[in-house]
Amino acid sequence: MSKTVLIIDDDLDICSLLSRFLTKNGYDTDMAYTANTGISKFKEKNFDIVLCDYRLGDKSGKDVLIEIKKHNQDAVVIIITGYSHIKTAVDVIKLGAYDYISKPLIPHEVLNILNTVKNDVVVPVNTSKDHELPNNRAKKQITIPNNGHCAVSKAKVTQELYSQVALVSPTNYSVILYGETGTGKEVIARTIHIKSSRSHQPFVAIDCGAISKELAGSALFGHVKGAFTGALYEKEGHFELANNGTIFLDEIGNLSAEVQATLLRVIQEKKIKKVGGTKEIDIDIRIIVASNENLKDSYKNGKFREDLYHRFNEFTINVPALRNRREDIPTFAAFFLEKSNNELGKKIEGFDREVMEIFLKYSWPGNLREFRNVVRRAVLLSASGTVSVDTLPPEITSPHKFYVSHSEVFSAVEENSAIQKKDFDLKDAACKAEYETIMNVLKNVNFNKSRAAEILKIDRKTLYNKIKNFEETQ
Repeated sequence: MSKTVLIIDDDLDICSLLSRFLTKNGYDTDMAYTANTGISKFKEKNFDIVLCDYRLGDKSGKDVLIEIKKHNQDAVVIIITGYSHIKTAVDVIKLGAYDYISKPLIPHEVLNILNTVKNDVVVPVNTSKDHELPNNRAKKQITIPNNGHCAVSKAKVTQELYSQVALVSPTNYSVILYGETGTGKEVIARTIHIKSSRSHQPFVAIDCGAISKELAGSALFGHVKGAFTGALYEKEGHFELANNGTIFLDEIGNLSAEVQATLLRVIQEKKIKKVGGTKEIDIDIRIIVASNENLKDSYKNGKFREDLYHRFNEFTINVPALRNRREDIPTFAAFFLEKSNNELGKKIEGFDREVMEIFLKYSWPGNLREFRNVVRRAVLLSASGTVSVDTLPPEITSPHKFYVSHSEVFSAVEENSAIQKKDFDLKDAACKAEYETIMNVLKNVNFNKSRAAEILKIDRKTLYNKIKNFEETQ
Protein backbone atom coordinates (compact mmCIF):
# COMPACT_ATOMS: atom_id res chain seq x y z
CA MET A 1 0.00 0.00 0.00
CA SER A 2 1.36 3.46 -0.96
CA LYS A 3 2.43 5.88 1.75
CA THR A 4 0.39 9.09 1.93
CA VAL A 5 2.22 12.43 2.02
CA LEU A 6 0.78 15.85 2.84
CA ILE A 7 2.80 18.76 1.43
CA ILE A 8 2.24 22.10 3.23
CA ASP A 9 3.89 25.07 1.51
CA ASP A 10 2.70 28.51 0.44
CA ASP A 11 4.81 28.21 -2.72
CA LEU A 12 2.47 26.59 -5.28
CA ASP A 13 5.34 25.67 -7.59
CA ILE A 14 7.17 23.73 -4.87
CA CYS A 15 3.96 21.91 -3.93
CA SER A 16 3.28 20.92 -7.54
CA LEU A 17 6.89 19.87 -8.17
CA LEU A 18 7.10 17.68 -5.09
CA SER A 19 3.65 16.23 -5.66
CA ARG A 20 4.39 15.16 -9.24
CA PHE A 21 7.82 13.76 -8.34
CA LEU A 22 6.61 11.78 -5.31
CA THR A 23 3.57 10.45 -7.19
CA LYS A 24 5.89 9.08 -9.89
CA ASN A 25 7.85 7.35 -7.15
CA GLY A 26 4.91 5.52 -5.58
CA TYR A 27 3.54 7.96 -3.00
CA ASP A 28 -0.01 9.29 -2.72
CA THR A 29 0.13 13.05 -2.18
CA ASP A 30 -2.11 15.94 -1.21
CA MET A 31 -1.27 19.65 -0.94
CA ALA A 32 -2.11 22.59 1.31
CA TYR A 33 -1.01 26.18 0.73
CA THR A 34 -1.63 27.48 4.27
CA ALA A 35 -0.83 26.15 7.73
CA ASN A 36 -4.47 26.03 8.87
CA THR A 37 -5.58 24.19 5.74
CA GLY A 38 -2.77 21.69 6.22
CA ILE A 39 -3.70 21.07 9.86
CA SER A 40 -7.36 20.57 8.89
CA LYS A 41 -6.45 18.13 6.11
CA PHE A 42 -4.23 16.13 8.47
CA LYS A 43 -7.01 15.84 11.06
CA GLU A 44 -9.42 14.60 8.38
CA LYS A 45 -7.01 12.03 7.00
CA ASN A 46 -4.04 10.93 9.11
CA PHE A 47 -1.26 11.10 6.54
CA ASP A 48 1.76 8.85 6.94
CA ILE A 49 4.20 11.72 6.35
CA VAL A 50 3.91 15.52 6.44
CA LEU A 51 6.33 17.75 4.52
CA CYS A 52 5.93 21.26 5.90
CA ASP A 53 7.73 24.49 5.09
CA TYR A 54 8.91 26.40 8.17
CA ARG A 55 7.92 29.83 6.84
CA LEU A 56 4.19 29.99 6.12
CA GLY A 57 1.86 32.99 5.90
CA ASP A 58 -0.55 32.25 8.75
CA LYS A 59 1.61 30.10 11.07
CA SER A 60 5.18 28.85 11.33
CA GLY A 61 6.18 25.26 10.62
CA LYS A 62 6.84 24.89 14.36
CA ASP A 63 3.19 25.76 15.08
CA VAL A 64 2.02 23.23 12.50
CA LEU A 65 4.30 20.57 14.03
CA ILE A 66 2.90 21.20 17.52
CA GLU A 67 -0.72 21.05 16.30
CA ILE A 68 -0.15 17.83 14.34
CA LYS A 69 1.65 16.21 17.28
CA LYS A 70 -1.27 17.10 19.55
CA HIS A 71 -3.58 15.25 17.19
CA ASN A 72 -1.23 12.29 16.61
CA GLN A 73 1.93 12.01 18.69
CA ASP A 74 3.41 9.40 16.31
CA ALA A 75 2.98 11.50 13.18
CA VAL A 76 6.07 11.75 10.97
CA VAL A 77 6.67 15.44 10.26
CA ILE A 78 9.60 16.66 8.15
CA ILE A 79 10.32 20.40 8.18
CA ILE A 80 11.62 22.30 5.14
CA THR A 81 13.92 25.13 6.19
CA GLY A 82 16.69 27.41 4.95
CA TYR A 83 20.13 25.83 4.89
CA SER A 84 21.59 28.42 7.25
CA HIS A 85 18.90 28.06 9.91
CA ILE A 86 20.59 25.37 12.00
CA LYS A 87 19.00 26.59 15.25
CA THR A 88 15.57 26.26 13.65
CA ALA A 89 16.38 22.68 12.71
CA VAL A 90 17.53 21.89 16.26
CA ASP A 91 14.32 23.39 17.69
CA VAL A 92 11.97 21.38 15.49
CA ILE A 93 13.89 18.14 16.10
CA LYS A 94 13.52 18.71 19.85
CA LEU A 95 9.78 19.28 19.36
CA GLY A 96 9.42 15.89 17.68
CA ALA A 97 10.11 16.45 13.99
CA TYR A 98 11.39 13.30 12.31
CA ASP A 99 13.93 15.19 10.21
CA TYR A 100 14.49 18.43 8.33
CA ILE A 101 15.31 19.24 4.71
CA SER A 102 17.30 22.31 3.75
CA LYS A 103 16.63 24.52 0.75
CA PRO A 104 17.17 24.53 -2.16
CA LEU A 105 15.22 21.29 -2.39
CA ILE A 106 16.75 18.43 -4.32
CA PRO A 107 13.95 15.96 -5.21
CA HIS A 108 16.10 12.83 -4.88
CA GLU A 109 17.28 13.90 -1.41
CA VAL A 110 13.65 14.34 -0.38
CA LEU A 111 12.87 10.89 -1.78
CA ASN A 112 15.81 9.38 0.09
CA ILE A 113 14.53 10.72 3.43
CA LEU A 114 10.98 9.54 2.70
CA ASN A 115 12.28 6.08 1.83
CA THR A 116 14.15 6.05 5.14
CA VAL A 117 10.83 6.71 6.89
CA LYS A 118 9.20 4.02 4.77
CA ASN A 119 11.78 1.42 5.77
CA ASP A 120 12.13 2.45 9.42
CA VAL A 121 11.23 -0.42 11.73
CA VAL A 122 11.09 -0.19 15.51
CA VAL A 123 11.68 -3.53 17.18
CA PRO A 124 9.37 -3.92 20.18
CA VAL A 125 11.37 -4.54 23.33
CA ASN A 126 10.26 -6.99 25.98
CA THR A 127 12.51 -8.10 28.80
CA SER A 128 11.40 -10.30 31.69
CA LYS A 129 8.08 -9.41 33.30
CA ASP A 130 9.83 -7.62 36.13
CA HIS A 131 11.59 -5.30 33.70
CA GLU A 132 9.15 -4.60 30.92
CA LEU A 133 9.56 -1.20 29.35
CA PRO A 134 6.55 1.08 29.70
CA ASN A 135 4.64 2.06 26.60
CA ASN A 136 6.69 4.83 25.01
CA ARG A 137 4.10 6.04 22.48
CA ALA A 138 3.33 9.06 24.63
CA LYS A 139 6.83 10.36 23.81
CA LYS A 140 8.75 10.78 20.58
CA GLN A 141 10.28 7.43 19.73
CA ILE A 142 14.02 7.62 19.24
CA THR A 143 15.39 4.48 17.65
CA ILE A 144 18.77 2.99 18.46
CA PRO A 145 20.17 1.46 15.26
CA ASN A 146 22.49 -1.53 15.51
CA ASN A 147 23.50 -3.64 12.52
CA GLY A 148 20.33 -2.88 10.64
CA HIS A 149 17.95 -3.34 13.55
CA CYS A 150 16.45 -0.86 16.00
CA ALA A 151 15.25 -0.60 19.56
CA VAL A 152 13.31 2.16 21.29
CA SER A 153 15.32 4.42 23.62
CA LYS A 154 14.17 5.86 26.94
CA ALA A 155 17.31 7.73 28.04
CA LYS A 156 17.34 11.49 27.53
CA VAL A 157 21.02 11.48 26.53
CA THR A 158 20.27 8.89 23.83
CA GLN A 159 17.36 10.93 22.51
CA GLU A 160 19.64 13.98 22.33
CA LEU A 161 22.30 11.88 20.58
CA TYR A 162 19.95 10.77 17.81
CA SER A 163 18.45 14.23 17.48
CA GLN A 164 21.96 15.42 16.64
CA VAL A 165 22.41 12.50 14.24
CA ALA A 166 19.16 13.42 12.49
CA LEU A 167 20.27 17.04 12.32
CA VAL A 168 23.69 16.50 10.72
CA SER A 169 23.00 13.45 8.55
CA PRO A 170 21.41 15.23 5.54
CA THR A 171 24.31 17.70 5.35
CA ASN A 172 27.74 17.01 3.92
CA TYR A 173 29.53 18.15 7.10
CA SER A 174 32.57 16.32 8.42
CA VAL A 175 31.82 14.95 11.89
CA ILE A 176 33.98 14.19 14.92
CA LEU A 177 32.59 11.48 17.22
CA TYR A 178 33.90 11.46 20.77
CA GLY A 179 33.27 8.56 23.12
CA GLU A 180 34.84 5.85 25.19
CA THR A 181 35.89 2.53 23.70
CA GLY A 182 32.90 0.30 23.00
CA THR A 183 30.22 3.01 23.00
CA GLY A 184 29.22 2.29 19.40
CA LYS A 185 30.85 5.16 17.52
CA GLU A 186 30.98 3.12 14.30
CA VAL A 187 27.24 2.41 14.61
CA ILE A 188 26.62 6.15 14.89
CA ALA A 189 28.84 6.83 11.87
CA ARG A 190 27.01 4.21 9.84
CA THR A 191 23.66 5.67 10.89
CA ILE A 192 24.72 9.12 9.71
CA HIS A 193 25.70 7.57 6.38
CA ILE A 194 22.41 5.67 6.03
CA LYS A 195 20.38 8.81 6.72
CA SER A 196 22.41 10.88 4.24
CA SER A 197 22.08 11.37 0.48
CA ARG A 198 25.11 9.07 0.13
CA SER A 199 23.27 6.09 1.63
CA HIS A 200 23.41 4.07 -1.61
CA GLN A 201 27.16 4.64 -1.92
CA PRO A 202 29.95 2.79 -0.02
CA PHE A 203 30.55 3.11 3.71
CA VAL A 204 34.15 2.20 4.56
CA ALA A 205 35.45 1.98 8.14
CA ILE A 206 39.10 1.78 9.14
CA ASP A 207 40.73 1.53 12.57
CA CYS A 208 43.68 3.93 12.42
CA GLY A 209 45.07 2.40 15.61
CA ALA A 210 45.40 -1.01 13.95
CA ILE A 211 47.59 0.03 11.01
CA SER A 212 51.32 0.58 11.29
CA LYS A 213 53.01 3.88 10.48
CA GLU A 214 54.75 2.28 7.49
CA LEU A 215 51.56 0.87 5.94
CA ALA A 216 49.13 3.67 6.80
CA GLY A 217 49.64 5.47 3.48
CA SER A 218 49.05 2.30 1.49
CA ALA A 219 45.99 1.34 3.57
CA LEU A 220 44.36 4.75 3.19
CA PHE A 221 45.36 5.72 -0.34
CA GLY A 222 46.49 2.47 -2.03
CA HIS A 223 49.75 1.65 -3.82
CA VAL A 224 51.01 0.74 -7.26
CA LYS A 225 52.82 -2.47 -8.12
CA GLY A 226 56.46 -2.35 -7.03
CA ALA A 227 56.00 0.71 -4.80
CA PHE A 228 57.81 -1.10 -1.98
CA THR A 229 59.03 -4.55 -1.07
CA GLY A 230 56.06 -6.89 -1.09
CA ALA A 231 53.88 -4.69 -3.33
CA LEU A 232 53.30 -7.45 -5.88
CA TYR A 233 50.16 -5.90 -7.34
CA GLU A 234 48.29 -2.60 -7.43
CA LYS A 235 45.95 -2.04 -4.50
CA GLU A 236 43.01 0.30 -3.96
CA GLY A 237 43.11 2.22 -0.70
CA HIS A 238 40.18 2.85 1.61
CA PHE A 239 39.63 6.37 0.25
CA GLU A 240 39.30 5.08 -3.30
CA LEU A 241 36.94 2.32 -2.14
CA ALA A 242 34.78 4.89 -0.35
CA ASN A 243 34.58 7.30 -3.30
CA ASN A 244 31.18 9.06 -3.51
CA GLY A 245 30.30 7.58 -0.12
CA THR A 246 31.47 7.93 3.48
CA ILE A 247 34.74 6.97 5.14
CA PHE A 248 34.93 6.44 8.90
CA LEU A 249 38.37 6.88 10.48
CA ASP A 250 38.35 5.42 13.99
CA GLU A 251 41.07 6.39 16.50
CA ILE A 252 42.17 9.18 14.15
CA GLY A 253 44.62 10.49 16.74
CA ASN A 254 46.90 7.47 16.15
CA LEU A 255 47.90 8.55 12.64
CA SER A 256 51.51 9.69 12.30
CA ALA A 257 52.41 13.31 11.51
CA GLU A 258 53.39 12.34 7.95
CA VAL A 259 50.05 10.65 7.24
CA GLN A 260 48.18 13.58 8.82
CA ALA A 261 49.94 15.94 6.41
CA THR A 262 48.97 13.76 3.44
CA LEU A 263 45.41 13.51 4.70
CA LEU A 264 45.16 17.30 4.96
CA ARG A 265 46.26 17.67 1.34
CA VAL A 266 43.72 15.04 0.24
CA ILE A 267 40.89 16.88 2.00
CA GLN A 268 41.91 20.25 0.59
CA GLU A 269 42.45 19.13 -3.00
CA LYS A 270 39.92 16.27 -3.10
CA LYS A 271 42.49 14.16 -4.88
CA ILE A 272 44.54 11.12 -3.85
CA LYS A 273 47.76 9.71 -5.18
CA LYS A 274 48.67 6.07 -4.56
CA VAL A 275 51.95 5.26 -2.86
CA GLY A 276 54.56 5.03 -5.62
CA GLY A 277 52.14 6.41 -8.21
CA THR A 278 52.04 9.64 -10.19
CA LYS A 279 48.41 9.75 -11.30
CA GLU A 280 45.97 11.80 -9.22
CA ILE A 281 42.48 10.37 -8.63
CA ASP A 282 39.52 12.70 -7.98
CA ILE A 283 37.45 11.80 -4.94
CA ASP A 284 34.19 12.98 -3.40
CA ILE A 285 33.97 11.63 0.13
CA ARG A 286 32.28 12.55 3.39
CA ILE A 287 34.62 12.03 6.33
CA ILE A 288 33.57 10.98 9.82
CA VAL A 289 36.30 10.53 12.43
CA ALA A 290 36.25 9.16 15.95
CA SER A 291 38.47 9.59 18.96
CA ASN A 292 38.32 8.73 22.65
CA GLU A 293 40.62 11.69 23.35
CA ASN A 294 39.80 15.35 22.78
CA LEU A 295 41.50 16.31 19.50
CA LYS A 296 41.61 19.93 20.58
CA ASP A 297 43.79 18.92 23.52
CA SER A 298 45.82 16.70 21.19
CA TYR A 299 46.71 19.54 18.83
CA LYS A 300 47.53 21.81 21.79
CA ASN A 301 49.92 19.10 23.01
CA GLY A 302 51.47 18.79 19.55
CA LYS A 303 50.09 15.28 18.88
CA PHE A 304 47.63 16.30 16.17
CA ARG A 305 47.67 18.92 13.43
CA GLU A 306 45.59 21.96 14.29
CA ASP A 307 44.69 22.66 10.65
CA LEU A 308 43.51 19.07 10.20
CA TYR A 309 41.44 19.31 13.39
CA HIS A 310 39.64 22.38 12.05
CA ARG A 311 38.96 20.57 8.76
CA PHE A 312 37.19 17.81 10.67
CA ASN A 313 35.49 19.98 13.28
CA GLU A 314 32.41 21.03 11.30
CA PHE A 315 30.13 19.14 13.70
CA THR A 316 30.87 17.28 16.93
CA ILE A 317 28.85 14.52 18.59
CA ASN A 318 29.57 13.03 22.01
CA VAL A 319 28.52 9.38 22.25
CA PRO A 320 27.56 8.71 25.91
CA ALA A 321 28.96 5.86 27.96
CA LEU A 322 26.52 3.08 28.88
CA ARG A 323 26.74 4.00 32.58
CA ASN A 324 25.31 7.42 31.67
CA ARG A 325 22.31 5.95 29.85
CA ARG A 326 21.19 3.27 32.31
CA GLU A 327 17.55 3.65 31.24
CA ASP A 328 18.60 1.97 27.99
CA ILE A 329 20.13 -1.08 29.68
CA PRO A 330 16.90 -3.16 29.63
CA THR A 331 16.44 -2.14 25.98
CA PHE A 332 19.93 -3.23 24.97
CA ALA A 333 19.68 -6.38 27.08
CA ALA A 334 16.55 -7.44 25.19
CA PHE A 335 18.12 -6.49 21.86
CA PHE A 336 21.34 -8.44 22.48
CA LEU A 337 19.28 -11.36 23.78
CA GLU A 338 17.29 -11.51 20.55
CA LYS A 339 20.47 -11.27 18.47
CA SER A 340 22.18 -14.00 20.51
CA ASN A 341 19.13 -16.28 20.30
CA ASN A 342 19.14 -15.96 16.52
CA GLU A 343 22.89 -16.48 16.32
CA LEU A 344 22.92 -19.57 18.55
CA GLY A 345 19.54 -21.03 17.58
CA LYS A 346 18.19 -20.75 21.12
CA LYS A 347 14.97 -19.51 22.71
CA ILE A 348 16.05 -17.96 25.99
CA GLU A 349 13.04 -15.97 27.19
CA GLY A 350 14.55 -13.16 29.26
CA PHE A 351 16.58 -12.31 32.36
CA ASP A 352 16.10 -13.15 36.03
CA ARG A 353 15.34 -10.19 38.29
CA GLU A 354 18.74 -10.50 39.99
CA VAL A 355 20.53 -10.49 36.63
CA MET A 356 18.83 -7.29 35.53
CA GLU A 357 19.66 -5.65 38.87
CA ILE A 358 23.32 -6.56 38.35
CA PHE A 359 23.19 -5.12 34.82
CA LEU A 360 21.70 -1.86 36.11
CA LYS A 361 24.31 -1.45 38.91
CA TYR A 362 27.44 -2.50 37.01
CA SER A 363 29.69 0.31 35.69
CA TRP A 364 30.24 -1.26 32.21
CA PRO A 365 33.79 0.02 31.58
CA GLY A 366 33.73 -1.73 28.19
CA ASN A 367 30.35 -0.14 27.37
CA LEU A 368 28.08 -1.71 24.72
CA ARG A 369 30.80 -4.00 23.38
CA GLU A 370 31.26 -5.53 26.83
CA PHE A 371 27.49 -5.71 27.39
CA ARG A 372 26.94 -7.52 24.09
CA ASN A 373 29.64 -10.09 24.89
CA VAL A 374 28.27 -10.68 28.38
CA VAL A 375 24.78 -11.39 27.02
CA ARG A 376 26.15 -13.65 24.24
CA ARG A 377 28.13 -15.66 26.79
CA ALA A 378 25.12 -15.92 29.11
CA VAL A 379 22.84 -17.13 26.30
CA LEU A 380 25.45 -19.71 25.27
CA LEU A 381 25.64 -21.05 28.84
CA SER A 382 21.86 -21.04 29.39
CA ALA A 383 20.08 -24.28 28.54
CA SER A 384 16.54 -22.89 28.56
CA GLY A 385 14.20 -20.51 30.38
CA THR A 386 15.80 -17.24 31.46
CA VAL A 387 19.35 -16.02 31.96
CA SER A 388 20.46 -16.64 35.55
CA VAL A 389 23.29 -15.17 37.64
CA ASP A 390 25.50 -18.27 37.35
CA THR A 391 25.91 -17.64 33.60
CA LEU A 392 27.49 -14.22 34.19
CA PRO A 393 31.28 -13.77 34.31
CA PRO A 394 32.79 -13.08 37.78
CA GLU A 395 33.93 -9.57 36.86
CA ILE A 396 30.22 -8.68 36.48
CA THR A 397 28.90 -10.37 39.61
CA SER A 398 31.90 -9.42 41.81
CA PRO A 399 33.51 -6.38 40.19
CA HIS A 400 35.26 -5.33 43.44
CA LYS A 401 37.50 -8.40 43.17
CA PHE A 402 38.72 -7.43 39.72
CA TYR A 403 39.09 -3.67 39.88
CA VAL A 404 41.19 -2.68 42.88
CA SER A 405 43.64 0.09 43.69
CA HIS A 406 47.43 -0.20 43.58
CA SER A 407 47.65 -0.07 47.38
CA GLU A 408 45.15 -2.92 47.68
CA VAL A 409 47.15 -5.03 45.22
CA PHE A 410 50.44 -4.60 47.06
CA SER A 411 48.80 -4.93 50.48
CA ALA A 412 47.34 -8.26 49.38
CA VAL A 413 50.75 -9.43 48.16
CA GLU A 414 52.42 -8.41 51.43
CA GLU A 415 49.73 -10.12 53.50
CA ASN A 416 50.05 -13.31 51.47
CA SER A 417 53.81 -13.14 51.89
CA ALA A 418 53.57 -12.94 55.67
CA ILE A 419 51.19 -15.87 55.94
CA GLN A 420 52.84 -18.22 53.46
CA LYS A 421 56.51 -17.27 53.53
CA LYS A 422 57.75 -20.76 52.81
CA ASP A 423 55.56 -21.26 49.79
CA PHE A 424 55.91 -17.70 48.47
CA ASP A 425 56.55 -17.54 44.74
CA LEU A 426 58.05 -14.09 44.05
CA LYS A 427 57.76 -14.42 40.27
CA ASP A 428 54.10 -15.38 40.48
CA ALA A 429 53.30 -12.54 42.88
CA ALA A 430 55.08 -10.00 40.70
CA CYS A 431 53.18 -11.28 37.66
CA LYS A 432 49.85 -10.94 39.43
CA ALA A 433 50.69 -7.48 40.76
CA GLU A 434 51.72 -6.44 37.26
CA TYR A 435 48.45 -7.73 35.81
CA GLU A 436 46.36 -5.96 38.45
CA THR A 437 48.27 -2.74 37.80
CA ILE A 438 47.60 -3.06 34.08
CA MET A 439 43.89 -3.71 34.67
CA ASN A 440 43.63 -0.76 37.04
CA VAL A 441 45.23 1.59 34.51
CA LEU A 442 42.95 0.26 31.76
CA LYS A 443 39.94 0.97 33.92
CA ASN A 444 41.11 4.51 34.68
CA VAL A 445 41.45 5.31 30.96
CA ASN A 446 38.19 3.57 30.03
CA PHE A 447 40.06 0.66 28.39
CA ASN A 448 41.83 2.87 25.86
CA LYS A 449 44.78 0.53 25.25
CA SER A 450 46.86 3.15 23.46
CA ARG A 451 46.55 5.54 26.40
CA ALA A 452 47.17 2.72 28.91
CA ALA A 453 50.35 1.68 27.09
CA GLU A 454 51.53 5.29 27.16
CA ILE A 455 50.95 5.59 30.94
CA LEU A 456 52.64 2.23 31.61
CA LYS A 457 55.56 3.29 29.36
CA ILE A 458 55.29 0.21 27.13
CA ASP A 459 54.19 -0.15 23.52
CA ARG A 460 50.70 -1.34 22.63
CA LYS A 461 51.88 -4.73 21.35
CA THR A 462 53.67 -5.42 24.64
CA LEU A 463 50.50 -4.53 26.53
CA TYR A 464 48.45 -7.00 24.45
CA ASN A 465 51.06 -9.73 24.97
CA LYS A 466 51.19 -9.24 28.75
CA ILE A 467 47.40 -9.50 29.04
CA LYS A 468 47.31 -12.54 26.74
CA ASN A 469 50.14 -14.33 28.54
CA PHE A 470 48.52 -13.84 31.94
CA GLU A 471 45.14 -15.09 30.72
CA GLU A 472 46.73 -18.20 29.22
CA THR A 473 48.35 -19.10 32.56
CA GLN A 474 45.07 -18.93 34.46
